[in-house]
Amino acid sequence: MLGRIRFLFKYETVFGVEQPCKVRTIPFGVLLICLVLSLGFDPKLALASENPQVQAPSCVLMEATTGKIVWAKNPDQRMAPASLTKVLTALIALERGDLNDRIKVGPNPPRVEGTRVYLVEGEEVTLENLLYAMLLNSGNDAALAIAEHFGGSQQGFARLMNEKAAALGARNSHFVSPNGLSDPNHYTTSRDLAVIARAALQNPDFRKIAATKTRPWNGQDWQTTLINQNKLLWKYPGADGVKTGYTTEARNTLIASATRNGQSFIAVVLDEPRGSVAEQDAVALLDYGFSHFQCLRLAKKNQLVSVLQVEKDKKIDLVAAKDLSIVVSTGTKSNPVGELHLNSVHGPFPSGTQVGEMVFKQKGKVVGKVPVVNRQAWPAPPPGLAGWWLRLSLAFAVLWVLVTVAKNRQRARGRSVSSRSRTARIR
Repeated sequence: MLGRIRFLFKYETVFGVEQPCKVRTIPFGVLLICLVLSLGFDPKLALASENPQVQAPSCVLMEATTGKIVWAKNPDQRMAPASLTKVLTALIALERGDLNDRIKVGPNPPRVEGTRVYLVEGEEVTLENLLYAMLLNSGNDAALAIAEHFGGSQQGFARLMNEKAAALGARNSHFVSPNGLSDPNHYTTSRDLAVIARAALQNPDFRKIAATKTRPWNGQDWQTTLINQNKLLWKYPGADGVKTGYTTEARNTLIASATRNGQSFIAVVLDEPRGSVAEQDAVALLDYGFSHFQCLRLAKKNQLVSVLQVEKDKKIDLVAAKDLSIVVSTGTKSNPVGELHLNSVHGPFPSGTQVGEMVFKQKGKVVGKVPVVNRQAWPAPPPGLAGWWLRLSLAFAVLWVLVTVAKNRQRARGRSVSSRSRTARIR
């Protein structure tokens, strides 16, 4: 059964601009459909000029929507992260707990070294307050209280940290504490920290806490106002996180994120001589991102790609199975090409079945793919005269077999009763 496909794909950017393509109808038997999409794209991001001037020996600039690294310097060099570790601690706690969970402080957190919020053994604090204490004031005691609650011990929580980091793709890291105090076996990279920060920023509770400038603290032994140590929240337009850090070994470290007009970047700088230098380098990276790159959405989940007419009065919508975005250099003028590749599909099959994919190309190079699925089920075709005759024949055959089996069983039971009667008379 051959149908025809009516192409209704729309191309949408993150800036809300939609450019509908011309409607066209082609035979369903054709398995490759090309669609020219008029949006600027240049995959050669390395051509962006005026590289940022940074002092950090290791740093990364990531576009947050796609996770694309758009600029880096020694991104895989293993280094001490200091309190940037607490981003991963917060992410695990938010995934495993509830903000209203009450955590009882054990004997270890009050004795931890470094920055504290002066927790007291036996004190009960909500997870929400501990997260604010850890991310704003960088409380090492708050981080350890969280770790002992969810991991049973610092060592148990470290196992959770390493498992989570590996699952996120941060495989060049190893964590031994929830707070980042110096240890030769506690290390990560600027690339891995960007990956972890991106995952954390996708949690709305983390985003809210990391972007908070001040918050009252009413602990059992200490009452104060927590002040976020990330000064870029006050200084940099659009800044919305994430965390500062310092130890003698790691020196000054910083993860900074910012969002403007729906566009987000994450900058990671490590081993800086002073906090002010870390801020300057992060600003240079973020400025470079906003001035040189933009994120374009090629496809949106459940967005209509085409319409498949499988019968005279039956149509099936083909939609994108997920979102797809790409990073492009600002101001480029070349046009991308989207191609709909259909599988050799034959119904019936349920809704949500992958029937092909949209393949986006630039100058013959694939720059992105998104699966295409059917929104409605593909129905089974109604049987014709031959189909009905076959079904009736099969039904009669099955009925004949059932009747025959029943008669045979009845005869067998009759013979068994007769045999028992003759045996009784002989006795």
